[in-house]
Amino acid sequence: MSRFAVVLSPSGLALIAFLAAAPLFSQNATPSAPSAPELRVFDTSLIDKNVDPCENFYRYSCNGWFKRNPLPPDQTSYGRFTELYELNRLHLKQILEESSKPDPNRTPNEQKIGDEYASCMDTANVDKLGLTPIKPELDRIAALRSPGELPVLLAHLHTIDVNAFFNFGADQDFADANQVISYYGGGGLGLPERDYYFRTDAKSVEQRKQYVDHVHKMFLLAGEPEAQASKDADTVMAIETRLAKASLTITEMRDPQNLNHPTDVPAMAKMLTHFSLMDYVEATHAPATGKANDMEPKFFAEFNALVGDTPLDQIRTYLRWHLLHAFAGTSMPEAFEQESWNFYAHTLNGAEKQQERWKRCTSRVDREMGEALGQVYVAKYFPPAEKQQALEMTLAIEQAMGKDIDALDWMSPATKIQAKEKLKTVMNKIGYPDKWRDYSKLVIVRGDPLGNQERVRVFDFNRDLAKIGKPVDKNEWGMSPPTVNAYYNSQQNNVNFPAGYFQPPFFSDKEDDAANYGDMGSTIGHELTHGFDDEGRQFDKDGNLKEWWTKDDETKFKEKAQCMVDQYDAIEAVPGVHLNGKLTLGENLADLGGLWLAWIAWQDKAEVAHLDMSAKTDGYTPDQRFWIAYAQQWCTQTRPEQLRSQAQTDPHAPDEYRTNSVLQDLPEFAKSFSCKPSDKMVSAKPCRIW
Repeated sequence: MSRFAVVLSPSGLALIAFLAAAPLFSQNATPSAPSAPELRVFDTSLIDKNVDPCENFYRYSCNGWFKRNPLPPDQTSYGRFTELYELNRLHLKQILEESSKPDPNRTPNEQKIGDEYASCMDTANVDKLGLTPIKPELDRIAALRSPGELPVLLAHLHTIDVNAFFNFGADQDFADANQVISYYGGGGLGLPERDYYFRTDAKSVEQRKQYVDHVHKMFLLAGEPEAQASKDADTVMAIETRLAKASLTITEMRDPQNLNHPTDVPAMAKMLTHFSLMDYVEATHAPATGKANDMEPKFFAEFNALVGDTPLDQIRTYLRWHLLHAFAGTSMPEAFEQESWNFYAHTLNGAEKQQERWKRCTSRVDREMGEALGQVYVAKYFPPAEKQQALEMTLAIEQAMGKDIDALDWMSPATKIQAKEKLKTVMNKIGYPDKWRDYSKLVIVRGDPLGNQERVRVFDFNRDLAKIGKPVDKNEWGMSPPTVNAYYNSQQNNVNFPAGYFQPPFFSDKEDDAANYGDMGSTIGHELTHGFDDEGRQFDKDGNLKEWWTKDDETKFKEKAQCMVDQYDAIEAVPGVHLNGKLTLGENLADLGGLWLAWIAWQDKAEVAHLDMSAKTDGYTPDQRFWIAYAQQWCTQTRPEQLRSQAQTDPHAPDEYRTNSVLQDLPEFAKSFSCKPSDKMVSAKPCRIW
């Protein structure tokens, strides 16, 4: 699970948009809450006083949590975020179980989420149906008889979220963030990202063999003979390797300049000589004219060549695999779901046990109809007073950033003016949307889990494409209200904090400001800093990709950022695998900048309150409580396989380094615990930008 995110919309990582609706739930849908485990923002029982805080502050703050929380077999990692996520999932389960009762008084949205949950939970029916629900799609692929038919077929597969060949959708224009245009991006890979196809170390070679074996087993489950399944798996790997070679790396995709290639639909259609883009666009019911963004020209040149020289039977094989891959979850018989879990969760990330069915089904409904489910969650678990507290903390952190910008010794007055203008225009979205999404056109049929999944995907796809050519709606959300996460949107210049996050162990009105600011305050600061990290700083206050820095300031920023690239490049996450300092740069800058902003904001509050900084609570001074609360939010057990995958694919560093590496750069931390310059928690060359 991602913990904190920056959304760069045209990267294809977040095509986020949600519409409005009337109230969704009747008064009788109010199940009693499950008894909550004891979760605290600041918890002395988690501290290990046998560890010197100046040697390893993460272990000092978290060893007690590790002893109390062995890694569950169904998790690839388990931490404070997981604790709250699982608690929220219990709340959602009760809502869904109540809604799944066939009560004639259910509201339309209660019927949808309840029947979808009931359909997902009915494993006997899923297994009984077998491949029958997906057979029409398999037949559609088998009926492909000429390359000229591929555009219409691929358009259909994309509407049901089959990730074949490339990605297509609606997103904001880099040059005019107020407008939505078409975008085309690379895709079509079954491994997590492009470099999985090319790393030459023994583990990576083994994983590629395991992937081919996985594809082979899926074809066998679909009824192919052994020899054919083996041949087809090799075909899939060959096509995907070719696509991967032409794709941008995940590090290259972090720079928006690499993704900005404006064109228009007819011009792009002329470039694709072996694939009728006009037929594809017509089949998706998207506009056939207007501005578009060809995010990866090199990729589409290779895609065009591939379509022109690849035998049709191989293209059918590739499409068949991605169809099976796209639905091999709770909608398919257990053997498919188990095989998919075995490769992606067990082999790649080390999970030892599949999660219980109710957990998978609850998460599925949250993904599919998050705002229908989220509205009743908010009514029960996020009162207006908590929303106001969250907003007040956010405003305090923004005020602290204004002070920080004024105090920077490396930034010119001209750039400072622009930076503060951008800060002033940040939109704060707290808890849940002002208007709820309208699901009235979505049809959910009890007992038809795969059909439901298809209809949800078509609903989302059509809704997304309907935005092309229209102004951006900045009030839409990219996460459901119960989500334990947050994000910053570069092109909308807004910070987003779902309701599910504002509770222990991250925030509590029963805790002092030191703990709340060290924990939730650092998260708010983190998202705000994303507007000024190596990606976010390239967008102006209106969300346009536009140069607003002086050249000298830009050079100074890059020099300072290189300090953090080098710092994280040196970290060996697992034997033989180092972190990628460029990949994690934005998150590392946000971690450090966010904690610093929270510190400034808390210091201001403490000064106004005339807080006695020498007085101890639970044995710790206020500033010590601030740092411990920051560290304790990251207490996490992680499997070695997951650490390896994270180091190779995730822009977030592992949690131990999100704690220690950040604190090593802050002399204020060292002062609070009387650390000496020679101690491990004190950097000889601390990094600092914001």
